[in-house]
Parts: sequence; structure tokens; C-alpha cells
Amino acid sequence: AVVVVAGCVSAYNNGMGRLPPMGWNTWCTDDVCGLLDYCTEDLVKSVADGIVDQGLDKLGYKYINMDDCWSATTRNATGHLQPNPVLFPNGMKALADYIHSKGLYFGLYTCIGTKTCKHDRPGSYGHYEIDAETFAYWGMDFIKTDNCNKPKNESEQVLFGRYSHALNATGRPILFSLCEWGVNEVQNWGGNVAQMWRIQMDHLPLWHFPGEAAGEGFGQGTGDIIEYIGTLNPGNFTGPYNWMDPDFLETLFPISTTFIDSRTEFSFWSLWSAPLLVATDMRNLTAEKASIVANEEVIAIDQDPLGVAGNRIYNATSGAQAWSKPLHDGNLAVILYNSNNKKNTTVSVSWEQLGLAPDALVRVRDLWAKKDVGKVTKELQKTIRPHDVGMFKFFISE
Repeated sequence: AVVVVAGCVSAYNNGMGRLPPMGWNTWCTDDVCGLLDYCTEDLVKSVADGIVDQGLDKLGYKYINMDDCWSATTRNATGHLQPNPVLFPNGMKALADYIHSKGLYFGLYTCIGTKTCKHDRPGSYGHYEIDAETFAYWGMDFIKTDNCNKPKNESEQVLFGRYSHALNATGRPILFSLCEWGVNEVQNWGGNVAQMWRIQMDHLPLWHFPGEAAGEGFGQGTGDIIEYIGTLNPGNFTGPYNWMDPDFLETLFPISTTFIDSRTEFSFWSLWSAPLLVATDMRNLTAEKASIVANEEVIAIDQDPLGVAGNRIYNATSGAQAWSKPLHDGNLAVILYNSNNKKNTTVSVSWEQLGLAPDALVRVRDLWAKKDVGKVTKELQKTIRPHDVGMFKFFISE
């Protein structure tokens, strides 16, 4: 069903995705973000075990999702999708049962075109109904649908709409993740057919990378995504059951992603009410990684029930930026950000810019330091390192 939600265009509500989904995806775990084309039954089980054993499920990490790695290269004799029998010897239904026994949700990847985006695997074009029924029979809770190899004479909006209808017709509540890379102004219609919709091209575990992939955006790095979304005013489009997806979190991907870059990534995804789907390893978290992905105060900003994404307030030539997000209780989340690649920058935001009375005395809490800054009036100011953020909660309602 499509319902109208205050603060956003529309929302697709079949019972799943009231809040932004949180979990894990195979893409960059025991793999180089798809380059090795690797995922297995044992890998998926071990991550599910790790999430529960570390209590991450209690923080909201509930989805165990596989990307373009699980399928055999042909359909079976009856025309159904089938998993790679070597990598998934017990099949998808048994794996789904295992994940559900942990109290978690299970998700798979497919494509609206004739083939998926990698390695000549079958897409769902011409098989939307049978594939939806297969996913429901296996017990899937989440389906990501990519945008490769579609017929040129048919629009994304029509094809994703058909797939959405086929999934909903099974009677099983399934969270539909629409991955068409931000083209055709998806922010204006994605929420009609899916609970989450990709806003730009694929994200890589880098800070800057030229925009070489298909789709909208300024590039594939974290810094590029922040700059692109800053031009969109995403608070105009998001809300319950209707989430803008900047792509996976690449938290502390080895070598190429630093702690500061990862913490900034997690901060902005949370400010945008984006899905928090971590593509790197969630087993045996280091203290450093846990300090990012298990910060309950920052997660609470992402999971705020109002569901309105934060917008950029200003963008200075020095690299200084300020962003804010309204919260359900009348409070505000604020990010002070230094986009400069080399120099520290002093970033400030005034009460006037935040829509507050200039003389208002506001309790401000630093969400990464997990401590109160104190009672502040007129403006908040902080010197910030390159790529870094200060993330704060303003207690307006006190």
C-alpha cells in the first residue's frame, strides 16, 4: 500500500521499513567490494552469529543481506532462480531458517534487467512474478533490485513498479530496496514503490573517486557523496517507509578508509536517516570499529521516528559546513564539518541559522565524545580536522 506521510512525498508501507534498516551486506567482507565475487553459506552464518554474539542486533542491526554473489549462472529446469550449489549447498530456504532462528532478517539481490550487473547471472526481467514467489517461499525479508541490462525502451519507474507489485502480491512483507543509481529523479517517485531508493552511483571505500560508474552524483567517494547530497535538500523527500540510500557504509575498509573518514561517513548517513548497512566485516569488532558502528547516541539520530533527513545550512569556501536535522521531540541534530583535504578549519553555526532565538540557552551534547558541551547561547564553534565532523544534539525542548 502507498500512504501519505507528513514531510515526504509518499511512502510504501507493507509493514517493513518504518525506520531505516540496519544490518550487514556481503559486498566488502572477505571480498574487495565485489572484485573477488565471493560469498558463501558459512560466511553468512558466521556474520549472523557475530552480530548476535556481540549484541549488535540489540542496537538495531537486524538485516543479513547478500549482494550480487549468490546465484547460479542459470535458472533451474522449471525456470526458477537457484543459488550456486557449491557455495550454498543447503539452499536458501535452510539459510533463511538459520538466520530467522537468530531473530534476524535475510535479504537477497536481483536485477530488473535480463542479467545482473556481474558475471552473467540471470536477472529477473520477464520473471518478476516467479522470482517474487521464489523469494517469498525461501523466506526473504529484503530484496535489493539493481538496474543493469534492462530493455532500453522501458523506464526504470515502470519496471521497478512492476517488481514492487510482484513482491507485494506474494503476501509476504518484504522490504524493497530500489537501486537505480539516482536517475530519473528517483527521489520524487521511489517512495511510491519501495521503502528505500539509491540516490546516486555506487559508493567505493575511498574519500574521493571520479564518477566513473553509472548514475547521478559527483563521484563515488564518501566526500563526493556528501557534496552531492548537500545540493539536494534531502529533508524534502524522506520519511517513514521512504528512505534515501547513499549506498553501503564502508566502515574501516582496510588500507583505503581511515577512522576519521569512517566516522564522518557514519555521521552523515545517520543525519540523513539513511539505511545503515555495513559492507565490511561485522564479526569480532575492534574497539575502534565498535566505537563507530555501536555508538547508540548516533544510531538514535538515524533511527529518530520523525525520519526527516538533515539538510546543509551553509557551505563556505574554507571547507566549513553546517548541517541540521529536526528530531521528533523538537530537538535538533547538528553536524559541523570540515570538507577541506589538508587544513584544520574553525566551523561555527549561529542560533539564527538554526532558527533559534539568539539569546536561547541550549544544552548541547557532543555525540561522539558522549558528553555535554554545556549550556550554549548565540553560536556553537569548533576547530575541526580535515574530513572530520563534530556531531551534536541540541536539547531545544528543555
